[in-house]
Amino acid sequence: MVKCNIFLCLLLLFNLSSFSQVRLPSLVSNGMVLQRDTKLKIWGWAAPGEKVSLMLSTDKSKAYTAVANKSGEWTIHLSKQKPGGPYYMKIAASNHIFIDNILVGDVWLCSGQSNMEQTMGGRLKYRYADEIANANNSSIRQFLVPDKYNFNQPQKDIPNANWQILSPQTVQDFTAVGYFFAKELYEKNK
Repeated sequence: MVKCNIFLCLLLLFNLSSFSQVRLPSLVSNGMVLQRDTKLKIWGWAAPGEKVSLMLSTDKSKAYTAVANKSGEWTIHLSKQKPGGPYYMKIAASNHIFIDNILVGDVWLCSGQSNMEQTMGGRLKYRYADEIANANNSSIRQFLVPDKYNFNQPQKDIPNANWQILSPQTVQDFTAVGYFFAKELYEKNK
């Protein structure tokens, strides 16, 4: 009976510690693009009262810190960053998260209905076959927000979403309008 109680206590402690680990929204992940020349906000979750530190490889001498509030939410504001990359970010609390292949550049929100949802791999794949075959630019990326609705409250994260780096394999899922817009901007501004 005593062994069983000790086992249950250890199991409970293990479960509590697993909830206290720092975690990030899917938008803050490998391959992300941060907007250049503006103050940036990085956020996530941790145990209430847990100290979170962040280091961005563009400025290794500066460590940013925050403390998770009662709800376990934390926010760190970064200084303005110049275009470039790839960079990396380390976030540390009771655990460590390493985010790789970060670019600092222009971030655009492409929104609309069927005209924005038309992908390169949809009806356009035959018309732009050469374009798709030659789509190799690791500086062009897309974060596609899936259609999922919650009319009761704002969502704090976007499940099943991640950054896609442009390649002949990923371009098929890129919005066609967004792809050609990004390509033109890259040719103009790099």
